[in-house]
Amino acid sequence: MIKQFCFRIQDLGVELIFFTMLLLLTCSFLTAQEKGISLENRSKNKTIFLPQNKKIKITTSEGRKLAGNYTIVDDNSILIKNQLISLSSVVAIKKYSTYSAITATAGIAVGSLFTVVGAAGIIAGGYGFIVSPLAPIGLAMVLIPVLSNKHKREKWEYKIVN
Repeated sequence: MIKQFCFRIQDLGVELIFFTMLLLLTCSFLTAQEKGISLENRSKNKTIFLPQNKKIKITTSEGRKLAGNYTIVDDNSILIKNQLISLSSVVAIKKYSTYSAITATAGIAVGSLFTVVGAAGIIAGGYGFIVSPLAPIGLAMVLIPVLSNKHKREKWEYKIVN
């Protein structure tokens, strides 16, 4: 019985076996795609993929700001901190991690200090001009974390992909 089975496999040919294995491998890759949000920049043809359970910070059209890991509910909505949010009501999406939250806060704090010290040096005059270069450096340290990495709806298109 085993000899008959082996002869049948040999009769099938290497090509058919190879094709079957390739088909099975392809099917396994197709089912293993990751769910997430695809952000597409309309003008620059740039795409960013945010996988499910990634920490993001969103701003809604009502002005609410939510940060946390998100879960996809259906093709039009996500769940952050047990709050259902429609993707059409999202105005801005930003990648958000603990590291970026800490560095952004520290950058704003140190930048504000530099700006105040630099401005005080300019006002004081005399040898205060020595610290005056801190003002533009501090201003940059404040603005960069605030303005960076925000994907606004005007420039980006949001889609949930499976």
